[in-house]
Parts: sequence; C-alpha cells; structure tokens
Amino acid sequence: MVDLENNFVKTGTTTLGVVCKNGLVLAADKRASADHLIANKNAQKVHKLSDNIVVTIAGGVSDIQMVLKLTKAELELKRVRTGQLATVKEAANIFANIVYQNIRKFSPIIGISHFIIGGKDENGFALYDVAPDGAIIA
Repeated sequence: MVDLENNFVKTGTTTLGVVCKNGLVLAADKRASADHLIANKNAQKVHKLSDNIVVTIAGGVSDIQMVLKLTKAELELKRVRTGQLATVKEAANIFANIVYQNIRKFSPIIGISHFIIGGKDENGFALYDVAPDGAIIA
C-alpha cells in the first residue's frame, strides 16, 4: 500500500475568495516558495487595489508585481478621469487583459500568474477569478 501522506510534496500558493450575504472574504497562505525552497514565511498575498477592491495573488513574483502595478495605475486613471471608483468587474477585466497579453508574448520564461479579485461596488459584492491565460470566471 502506498503512503500518500508522506509522498506528496506540498508547494504552491493557496488563495480563497468567498462572497457572503453581507460581505466578502479573501485569504491566502503566507509562504512564498521557489521550487522546494521556502523563500519567505511571511509573504503578503492579499493586496489592496483601491478603496473598494482587493486581490489575492499566486504565481511568478515578477509577473505579479508588474500586473499589480499596471492594474493599480489603470484603476487610478479611471478614478481621476471620471471621478468614480472602478467596478470590481472592470478591475477583473483589466487584470485579464494584462495577463492575456503577457502569456501570449514569446519568452523563454513563461509568465504565469493567477488572481482572485473581490470587492464592493454599486452592484454589491463581487468575486472574479482570473486564470493564467486571462480567462475570467465570475
């Protein structure tokens, strides 16, 4: 009989998003790994994008940092131009467009990032999953 518990290597990030009647919960583990090496035991994997939107992150650090910077800039441009905060759906679409462009570029290093975006806007609480290929799941 195979001892499954001792044969699994536990790597990667775990993130979670839950929409409730009166709120939203986003959570993530805090361990950052590089292959089988634990690089940081206290990594921040839930980030505030704006006053009404937060995101969980998973994937390659350089890709994630660039997507976060670009998305925050786009959200702030929307606020400055219109005087309104972006909706959660708009933020998810910005993430998806940036991620899609990144994965389609030729590179010897594949850019992989995964995000769960949640927040509250005029439509209520919303949660979106943006996959590494730019697909959005509501």
